[in-house]
Amino acid sequence: MRIVDRKSGKILGINAFDLFLLIVIVAFSGYYIYMNLVPPPQEVTAYSGLNINNAALEFSRLYGMGYIVTAKVDGIWTSNRTEFHDEVLITWSYETRLFGWLNGKRVTIGGPNAYVEDIAATKITFKTLSPSVIRIYTYPIEAKTLKELASKLEEISRKVAGEYGVKVVKIRSSMILDVPSLKPNAFTYNRIKWGIYDKVPWGYPYLYLGDSFITITFDYTQKIALTTDDLRTIDEILEEVGIKYDKVVLDAAYVYIGTEHPLTGISVYSDILENARPLSGVIDVTRLTYIPKP
Repeated sequence: MRIVDRKSGKILGINAFDLFLLIVIVAFSGYYIYMNLVPPPQEVTAYSGLNINNAALEFSRLYGMGYIVTAKVDGIWTSNRTEFHDEVLITWSYETRLFGWLNGKRVTIGGPNAYVEDIAATKITFKTLSPSVIRIYTYPIEAKTLKELASKLEEISRKVAGEYGVKVVKIRSSMILDVPSLKPNAFTYNRIKWGIYDKVPWGYPYLYLGDSFITITFDYTQKIALTTDDLRTIDEILEEVGIKYDKVVLDAAYVYIGTEHPLTGISVYSDILENARPLSGVIDVTRLTYIPKP
């Protein structure tokens, strides 16, 4: 059999037009399978330490979209010039510096010639904890404890994400704790503030202690977002300080749901919108958005 039969106009025994349609169908099918079944790599991009300023901008972009970001950092410790090759949770960036959390401690990362920062990096490779993010906007939520609040937010997130699963939940908002016996003083303020700074990777949010209440703000103005695990940690810190509160109210909040599976299918938005509609008394479904890839 000839590969190309000019008389009949066939290729490999197939009409040329039919062969063209077959190629288009196979190509489209392959693309659909790739987009729906093959998770996108969570490794986002790599930067030379000499390009630390662009690395800082890239982190800001990812973090602003709602991703939790880690980085494989290659370089040296500036204190003793020993090699460093480890993964760091990145918490903040500023111009030519990254701030991170490593083994429960804060570290700073600069370029290869850094001497003020803890680590002089020759290469920085960003990764996201989740392949995609769903953003929802909740109305105020009340709970007896921060742990209960964390559980409520995770339950809402699971219902919205549905089959896409939930990897991590991040919140930007403020909350107020009802503490009937509280009389504010500098000692209590510092214990709470530094307790959070020592145990919560993102640093300390804005605190205000008033007569019988505490407000905690973590939003765009502070460039801080807390995860539901952080809420549980703060609850433990308050218990250690001896703060007993009756309830907590989370103000209207942006909640970022880091999914377990990528949101790259054709019907993703209709799927998550359908999941969210029964929760219309808890979330504003008109503000529901999603980010398929970093």
